[in-house]
Amino acid sequence: MKSALIIGYGQIGAEIASQLSAAGVHTTVATRSGPERAPSAATTPMTASTATASASGASSATTASAPGIGGAQVSHIRTDASDSAQLLQAAEGVDVIFACAHAAYDSRVWARLLPQLDSAVMDTAASLGIPVVFPESVYAFAGLRGAITETSPFAPVEDKGRIRQSLIEARQAHPATSASVVAGDLLGTTAQQWSSVVRMCITDPIAKGRRAFVPARTDVAHGITVIGDLAAAMIRAAHTLADVPANSHRLHIAPSSNPTLGELVEFTHRHLGSKPKRPLVLPRWSTRVAGVVERSMFELNQLAPIWYSPCVIEPGELGASLGTTDWRQGVQQML
Repeated sequence: MKSALIIGYGQIGAEIASQLSAAGVHTTVATRSGPERAPSAATTPMTASTATASASGASSATTASAPGIGGAQVSHIRTDASDSAQLLQAAEGVDVIFACAHAAYDSRVWARLLPQLDSAVMDTAASLGIPVVFPESVYAFAGLRGAITETSPFAPVEDKGRIRQSLIEARQAHPATSASVVAGDLLGTTAQQWSSVVRMCITDPIAKGRRAFVPARTDVAHGITVIGDLAAAMIRAAHTLADVPANSHRLHIAPSSNPTLGELVEFTHRHLGSKPKRPLVLPRWSTRVAGVVERSMFELNQLAPIWYSPCVIEPGELGASLGTTDWRQGVQQML
């Protein structure tokens, strides 16, 4: 891999760009708004504002670039990824696409925007004869009673899970060569509060001297993935796609671990040297009530099986080959 296009520059896209740059891969980052500020040549992982999917038009006019960590250039361009013409122009000449753009945490928005976005990305990849790699959640498997593996059947329990299932099935049926890499709840250097439940509910409140609050049981295993591991797994998946037949799709699970949320709370207090406080556990009825006025609470409540029952993730061969970063290091990165 000599060059790559990353669509979206949120917590996952920024980490992939950092790792690719360190490996000497020329990287182009495409977002609707272009860079919020000039990229930095610093040796710390890159962070930036969230990139979300949209059906609105935007021109590929704004560009910026800087040398990356390993000397490879990271360029930023303004592109609406749901516009096939713009995306085709952005992807011309690259070896792989990492599709990391997303939308607001609302199943209605997902249903309206994500199928179009996925379709545009896969059409572009197919027309250029290059692979595309997507990050994926556990939502399409939320109803499973056992561990989530790479051969597990779909088991969605609500609209977001059904949308994720339909997206994966569309990738499987599309002529593009693609991979989806499943991860648990994310934590790590680039984790953003709006999309990392662990940061929003546990590490940030404790760091500010408040009590952690969790819309979940704290005594059951819960799948956790360090963002750096997810990025590494997506990059490895891109390399493996060079050896698979054209028009195929692979489902991988990123390196992950399964601590309890109570363990995350305890470690956060211990790392900060703060007096341990029992987390406030929100019963499911409370998020149901809050969901009447707050959409994110409604969406969270719909996924109760992964919060109030064990949600165990078992990485496959690809994930196991990379090794798993201790989740404690991911917590330390956020703190």
